[in-house]
Amino acid sequence: MENYSFRTYNELFTHISSLENDYFLNYLSNQKYTNISITDFKNKVICLSLALKDLGIQKGDTVGIFANSSPFWLIFDFAIHQVGAISVPIFANISTINLNFEIKDSNMKFMFIDSQERLKDIEEKNSNLIFITHNFCIKESNFYNFDEILVIGKQLCDSNGFVPYEADENDIFSIIYTSGNTGTPKGVMLTHKNIISQLRDINILIGLDNNEISLSLLPLAHIFERTVMSYYLSKGISIYFVDDISNVGNLLKIVKPTIMTAVPRLLEKIFNKIKTQISQKPFLSRIIASFAFSYALSKNIDRSSFLFEIYDKLVYSKFREIFGSRLNKLVSGGAPLSKEIAQFFVNIGVPIYQGYGLTEFSPVISTNYPAENKIGSCGKVIPSARIKIAENKELLVKGPSLMKGYLNQEKLTKTTIDENGWLHTGDAAYLDEDGYLYITSRVKEIFKTSTGEYVNAISIEQKLAKNRYIEFAVVIAQNRKYTTVLLFVDKEKYELAKKSNNNLTIEEYYSKNDIVKNISTHIENINKELNQWEKIVDFRIITNDISIEGGELTPSMKIARNKIEEKYENIINSMY
Repeated sequence: MENYSFRTYNELFTHISSLENDYFLNYLSNQKYTNISITDFKNKVICLSLALKDLGIQKGDTVGIFANSSPFWLIFDFAIHQVGAISVPIFANISTINLNFEIKDSNMKFMFIDSQERLKDIEEKNSNLIFITHNFCIKESNFYNFDEILVIGKQLCDSNGFVPYEADENDIFSIIYTSGNTGTPKGVMLTHKNIISQLRDINILIGLDNNEISLSLLPLAHIFERTVMSYYLSKGISIYFVDDISNVGNLLKIVKPTIMTAVPRLLEKIFNKIKTQISQKPFLSRIIASFAFSYALSKNIDRSSFLFEIYDKLVYSKFREIFGSRLNKLVSGGAPLSKEIAQFFVNIGVPIYQGYGLTEFSPVISTNYPAENKIGSCGKVIPSARIKIAENKELLVKGPSLMKGYLNQEKLTKTTIDENGWLHTGDAAYLDEDGYLYITSRVKEIFKTSTGEYVNAISIEQKLAKNRYIEFAVVIAQNRKYTTVLLFVDKEKYELAKKSNNNLTIEEYYSKNDIVKNISTHIENINKELNQWEKIVDFRIITNDISIEGGELTPSMKIARNKIEEKYENIINSMY
């Protein structure tokens, strides 16, 4: 902590450069990990920054990063800041409409891009961009290859040397666009002070040793992963990147991380996968595993008991192998995590720390951490932040992590940050007697029926998604007479069934009486816990794909409600 004195992202780079690690950044090449040392990282950033400056990138220019997460994403990002430019991360799976909006809205001049395929989504009106390409070459006047300009930068460094850029902590560091799940993306302007204040707080709460090993699987365009990754970088720990989300299971066993970040959806999928695997075991193994699974859902599990020791040896140790067997810190964020799933993983020896935040706050507002962890809560507010609960239960927050504002949206900025400097989160919350924060609902996702009653959509959707046949649930209630729901099915269940019957269609599988009855019973059980006006009156099983590309999901895997309701308008109307 004594060396944690940097004030800007540029000074963070100087700090990182003083550390040592031969296995600092690691990426897959020909199915094997290739490592980049801190020394290599430092030299590449310096040379690239000189080359980018030579290309004409200046202080205040906005530079896009449209690429998969990798060491080269980070190298380019740090090089941008050594010129005084502003980075604009872009989700690799962004829709064409949002991509071109962000290019125009940010007045982007340059773009780092790692696939020629991505160029097809960039409209002609944005063709004046200057591209720095990685993994491919195009011989045109506005295209420069990463490796080639790196050589030029090395020559410039050898002849002229390198003088670090001195940023001001109030300068804009990056423009992060929100996912746009309810409308047009908003460009959140974050300063150097914003991001560095986050790193200081995380360091106070977690204080990682430099021998930790991280597996990075979330996109760096996501502010949650970028902030956490910046903290890992500041500690000089080894970071291994996932090449493809479908390869996570394999890489967990290869890398055997000690720490990683994840979104609830990934944990839900692992949880459901464990349940499926149990159901496929031989009779005796299935019985033992089923009892162990149920026991792991208990609130007050006795780790010293003989029963726990047996379950741990026979069952839980096998579950932990999914994560590589060494995981001691798993930070979950980006969306609410069900208490049941959090309880399960903690009980089997996979410590999960749930947090809460917003892009507008860089993003962490509160978090659980090793010394303070209450399952089901969002943890305690970070040291530098202040919060208060408004009369309508909305959570308000202020502190050095608070954004400068929304790009090109002064009016929206003023309605989001009030005259006293409080950020209105849009989330209803409360604090318990121990100071732990709980988010009860998203104000914008509490729907008012046509009869004037309120329905908490997220809470109901989380309960529905616990069914093994359901991938996503979307509650329909706004301005409606009663509550209905669209249920998007789990495709993996169908693929397993298809192995024994190749002619089986997904529609036939999900119209089987036992499956429909299973889902109906699940809904009936949920209805017993709901107020009369919240009860699900009707539902439709949707076998179509739900995807980012199709617009039903945001790049951060959240439901794009408006898009879904628009796409399935006729089906929704048939339930009323």
